[in-house]
Amino acid sequence: MLTKACQSERLLINSITNHFNILPKQVYHTLFYTSIPVLSAKICIMRSKDLKYLGYGFGIGALLASLFFAGYFFVPQFSASGRSSLFGVKSTPTAVFTLTAQSTSTSASTFTAAATITDTPTITFTPTLIPSPTATLTAIEMKIENGEIAIRGPLTREQQIKLYEASLFFIAPTYELSKQMSVRINNARFSDPNTTCGPLSIAILQRAGIISEEALVPHDFFLINPDLGKDRSVIKTAFAPEQYTNTRYKIRIDQVDWGTIPLAPGDFIYIYSGTGGNFEHMLIVNRVDSQGRAYSVTNYNTQQGFVIDEALLYDPADSNAGLFSQWTEKQFAKLGSTGYAGFEVWRLKENQ
Repeated sequence: MLTKACQSERLLINSITNHFNILPKQVYHTLFYTSIPVLSAKICIMRSKDLKYLGYGFGIGALLASLFFAGYFFVPQFSASGRSSLFGVKSTPTAVFTLTAQSTSTSASTFTAAATITDTPTITFTPTLIPSPTATLTAIEMKIENGEIAIRGPLTREQQIKLYEASLFFIAPTYELSKQMSVRINNARFSDPNTTCGPLSIAILQRAGIISEEALVPHDFFLINPDLGKDRSVIKTAFAPEQYTNTRYKIRIDQVDWGTIPLAPGDFIYIYSGTGGNFEHMLIVNRVDSQGRAYSVTNYNTQQGFVIDEALLYDPADSNAGLFSQWTEKQFAKLGSTGYAGFEVWRLKENQ
């Protein structure tokens, strides 16, 4: 008895014969029906025998297919935008290509691939250039550079700078201010700026560190007179003979050739009134400029009253300039006259 598979083969042969009509049915029946039973029997027996192995094969194939699809859908996929995957793994930047359709005059469409690169910003460290320090001149150094202060005489450059700075401290350009400064210098309640020249001179030198503050106080030079023995002793306390030279010039201060015997910074000057004078005066030369002109921060009378200010003493190129000229002219006599009997200088010796 033929199996269902063999019957199917015969139906297939009859179908082919009826469709093509190439050979008479008898020929096909002879060719196939006589040989096929043997072949069909063997084939049909083999298929029924190995059917269970074929089932095993399909089962294994289904298992492999399920593993493939599981791996495809559940293995972590990395997004093109660089965000984290399903399992929190951070992706690296990738290039994203976008297809953009562009229509042309023809019916065909042209697709252009435009690459969009998403990259991680790169931190670039740019070194900051630190400007090299530029030397800045102080106000006094500027005066030295432009010749307003000339380093001359026995005092060192540092001493002359300190002397100039110290003198500026005592400037009081009005009568009220000068009165307050006089009280401070003399440490006396009723001090007046018209008699404070000696104490002011010592205060400037002490503030500059040129003479000591231990041996005397500024008020010790109040209304001092070198012609008096006791006052001369006080002067020697401040300007010891072993450290200072002492020179007396008996010539009117407006007739001195200052180009020949110039004053120097730090010089202590006592001016004698002489005949025609009405006061005697003391001062310190606080600077000399490149033109040989000498200056002092001192107290002197003005139309507005006594002040303490820096003033020009003399100009070697102009005999009519400065206080020394003014104090010997009759037209300014009401403001004070002195210097007719000359002056005396105490100067620090070289290398002291």
